[in-house]
Formats: sequence, C-alpha cells, structure tokens
Amino acid sequence: MILPSYALNMMEKQEEDLPRLPHADQPRLFVMPERQFSRRMFLSTLLGSGAAIMAGTHTAHAEDSLSTSADSGSALIIGGATSSECGRWASLLAPALEEELHLSPPLQLTPTTGWDGITGANLFDTQQQTTPGPVGLMVPGTAILSAMLGGPRIHFDYRRWAPVFLVAQPSVAVGRVSLHQSFRARLTGQLTRVAVSKLTGPELTTVLALDMLGLRPQPVAGHATPEAAMATLQTGQTDVIQLPLDASYPSRIASLQAAGFTPLFINNARPDMQIHQPNLPPDLLTVLQQEHKYSQPAFLLPAWGAIAAACSLRAGLVLPALTQPDSIAQWRHAAEICANHPAIQQAALAENQTILAGTAGIPFYETLMPEPHVLMALRRWFAQSLPRWRDATPPALLSTPPTQ
Repeated sequence: MILPSYALNMMEKQEEDLPRLPHADQPRLFVMPERQFSRRMFLSTLLGSGAAIMAGTHTAHAEDSLSTSADSGSALIIGGATSSECGRWASLLAPALEEELHLSPPLQLTPTTGWDGITGANLFDTQQQTTPGPVGLMVPGTAILSAMLGGPRIHFDYRRWAPVFLVAQPSVAVGRVSLHQSFRARLTGQLTRVAVSKLTGPELTTVLALDMLGLRPQPVAGHATPEAAMATLQTGQTDVIQLPLDASYPSRIASLQAAGFTPLFINNARPDMQIHQPNLPPDLLTVLQQEHKYSQPAFLLPAWGAIAAACSLRAGLVLPALTQPDSIAQWRHAAEICANHPAIQQAALAENQTILAGTAGIPFYETLMPEPHVLMALRRWFAQSLPRWRDATPPALLSTPPTQ
C-alpha cells in the first residue's frame, strides 16, 4: 500500500509531538521531569494559596460576623405590633442584647401587622434574600401552630430557625364537665362546647385534649380574650374555656370556682417547665393515664404535645437559616446573660412565664418539630373535624381577632 506524501509527513509530525516512552529498564521517575515538576509546583501553590485565603476569610468572618450585621443596620423583625407580647419582649430584650454583643448601631425593631405573627414570619424569610437581611425574628407560637396545620398563608419554614431566647406560659382548661365518661354518656354523643378565638387559635390545645378524652368538643369561635371566654362560661353558652397561667389567673379562677366551675387540667407540653402557681390541677398526661390507661391515642398524643408547646410559646427570638455557628453561640451566650438581668427576671415572674435562654430552649424548640407521621396525624384530625366545626359556627366568627 502506497501512502501519499502528505500522509507520511503528518505521521512523522505526530510521532515528534508524542512523548517518548522509557524502556523497560529505565525508571518512570525520569519521564518528562521538567513538565511534572512544574505541574506539581503549580498545584501545590494553588492549593496552599486557596487554603490560606479560606482560612483568612473564615477567621475574619468569625471575628466580624456580628459587627458586620450590626453595622449594616439589620432589623429585628417583630411578629406583631409594638403592643403585642412579642413587641414588649423585643423592646425589653433588645437593649440588653446590644450591650452584651456590643452592637453598633442598635437593633432596629420592625413591628408588623397582624396578631398571629404570620406576617412577620413571612417577611423574615422573604427578606433573607436581601442585603442586609434581618438579624433575627421575635415570633409568637401562634404562627408556628398555623404552620403545623398547613395554613395557606404560611411561606416560611420555622424548622430551619435557630432558637435563642424563648418565653413560655402554659394554660389551664376550666369548665363544668366530668372527665370520666361512662359508657352510657358516650352513647348519647353530647358535645362539649369550647370557647375559642378562632378555629385555628391557641385554644386548639384544649380542643384536641378533650377529643382524646372522648368528650366530643365543639369550638365556639369569636371569644378571643379571657374575659370574653369567662362570660360565655358563666352565661351557659360554653362548657369549657382555656385560661393562661398569667398574673390574673388567681383572681379569675377564684371567681369561676365561686360560680361552680373547676380547673380540669394543665396544657403543659413539658413537665420540666417551672410553674409558679399553687393549687393547680394535674396535667393532661396524668389525666389521660387515669381515664384512658389502656386506650391512649397513638399519634395524637405527641401531636398534642407539639401544639401545646406552640400555643404556650408567648415570644421567641430566633436567628435565620444558614447563620454561622459561631454567631449562634455568641447570641445564645448573650441571651443566657440577659436572662439573668433583674428587669427581665421581674418581667417574666410578673406574668408567671418561664424563660428558656441559650441552649436551654433547644429541647423545647425540638418539641415543635414532630415526626412526619405525627404531623400528618394532626392534620388529618384537623381536616376531619374542621367541616363539622364550621357547620356549627357563624361565618363572621371564624377568624375574629382579639382586641388589643
């Protein structure tokens, strides 16, 4: 076979460009020494420079993460108005945090509309895409409760937040019903009317508790304040109400007991929480153990614990997702110091509230994040009960906000 001249020239050129392979008796160490050495040096220099840059960036970020967010004027969003529970705690806590964290300029408190905190929580997650983003959020547990129920207004994921400072306060169910239901009483199917602010309000804790006790609760919406709920109980419009364990609880329960009503149980999701009140009824877990020792609900009980924790959360300071661990540690350490300030201690003691600052709030916040099957059981129970509740509730009372 005769090849053309241009093909022979091309083959000779390719043979000249290809590297020369060593013989079998020659070590491979000496193949193209100049080229291997330069490549090795280049890669080592590049990796060393990159590691030095990353280390310097991490060190600078660890030292200046708080000062950068503070110098840029980031806001502390409040899930509610200034006069709300979150607004009062934000105004009380912000100066103490500024002093401990050496923030300059001070935090900008940004209140939002609405009383359930959903608007503020949505704004908090939306503004994380901006520069600078909000430094934190003061949110009530009602917003987290709506997220558990899968509300259509929810556009945030509270499971990604980092808790820093939590204020909790349990509630008590009060009424004139018998917790021990006989078989004949169960066959009659009598409903237990419960005064609630709205069908997705914080009184849902008592509603689910009564359902687990077999008392067939029927929420009566439109009664958002304790005084309004007490009026319905005294006039015979409802059978059970829910009262917060605040400073006014002793006087309220005294007037109700004089009228023949008794406290039924405490909605306390965590028994280790301190409650500074004498003569309190047992918690729901104890009542369930007594009345339903052998037939306790499987998934609704941990679901009740999740919504009970959410409804007892009066205000919670959280940091956004992807916050640096060193910043979270500094904020939690500062929150632990602020929790021991006399003004903050007196504010919590005056309303019989429990402060969970720093790492002490992590177990409580984990209660707000139940397993997926527990969350699905809660939403299934709510979806099955909601049509029956709505049929018995006037449309004007389904979402009546409380009076400020």
